[in-house]
Amino acid sequence: MINLDRNLTQASKNMGAVRVKVKLTNAIDEDLVKRGLLNPNLLRVYEAEALIDTGAVRTAIPVEVCEHLDVRIRSHEIAKYADGRQ
Repeated sequence: MINLDRNLTQASKNMGAVRVKVKLTNAIDEDLVKRGLLNPNLLRVYEAEALIDTGAVRTAIPVEVCEHLDVRIRSHEIAKYADGRQ
């Protein structure tokens, strides 16, 4: 006999936020470095720990990161969490 209550308790203990270290780079800078037109030391990079949402269909990054990487902002939206935070 299988104790379903025990299995559900164990599964809920393993659930939670998944975070990974990510490294974002300016794609134009990367291309220029590959072609020898930009010093690799000038490649704009941003490293951080990111929250992973396996059900997401888009990626959102803070405006400050866009500015640091000098990438074009396509749209502005307020991130909304399941618990109501923004």
